[in-house]
Amino acid sequence: MVKQSKKGQGLSTSTIILLILGLVILVVLIWGFVTGWNVFKPLVSPTNVDNVIQDCTSACSVNSKFSYCSAERTLNVNEDSLNIKSTCAVFSHASAFGKYSIPDCPTISCDLKCSDIKVNGKTGSSSVKAGYDVSSIATDTTSAGQTCFVSK
Repeated sequence: MVKQSKKGQGLSTSTIILLILGLVILVVLIWGFVTGWNVFKPLVSPTNVDNVIQDCTSACSVNSKFSYCSAERTLNVNEDSLNIKSTCAVFSHASAFGKYSIPDCPTISCDLKCSDIKVNGKTGSSSVKAGYDVSSIATDTTSAGQTCFVSK
């Protein structure tokens, strides 16, 4: 009886696994480019409301005026497709963010002018009449009865 060598016959297991893995990656890339990458956003940047609440509460408890009034944080809420960059003072006072229950800090007075308040890089203005209402923290509009909005 002659032994027959089976070398070179068929594909090895590792080659089959690599082919399947390459096919899966190719399908994911095609799907991502065709339908958009928003499906993967919750995996990459999860909702961070609890982290922002904790940061703002900590800034208030140590009486850090800069951290509470001026340091920008990003609020990500995947359920609402929200990604906003602003300060604890804005998040706690603007009615648009009220449902996230970011606490106010009664021990810190921010003393911010309307033009110093920012949301997503846009500054507040008393001439704008729509957007995020931040009149409650703008010191230059409360005495004059004006409003301060940051456009969306």
